[in-house]
Amino acid sequence: MHYLTTLIFIAITLISCVKTPGEGGSASIEGSISLVRRVQINNPASTVDTIPASDVEVHIIYGDHTSPDDKVDTNPDGDFAFNWLRTGNYTLYVYSEDTSSTASPLPKIAFYFEVEIEDRDDIVTSAPLLIYDEY
Repeated sequence: MHYLTTLIFIAITLISCVKTPGEGGSASIEGSISLVRRVQINNPASTVDTIPASDVEVHIIYGDHTSPDDKVDTNPDGDFAFNWLRTGNYTLYVYSEDTSSTASPLPKIAFYFEVEIEDRDDIVTSAPLLIYDEY
């Protein structure tokens, strides 16, 4: 009977130690964001320039969570990093002016992108992301 209790305790301990996406690892997600400035937000031909998107909030969702788990601001070069993550799937998002709208004021929309960390020491570089604003 004592062996059965010990075996059940070990099984419960192993099951409860399943690592889910989130903090506590040694992996990182890095990326950059650029800001496209337009005279008329819904007209691509009115693009004035593209500059690094500094001081922009980048949000991260761990695994299948519903709400954001953390956020960082981009540096002056538009770069960001989420460090000390475990393996798993992550969703990153950033807000931008809606380029399909003619409303005033312009509504903000979220641009989402998915990232997977496969190895515990990965440094995953996300694809460069563009956001938009009126010039």
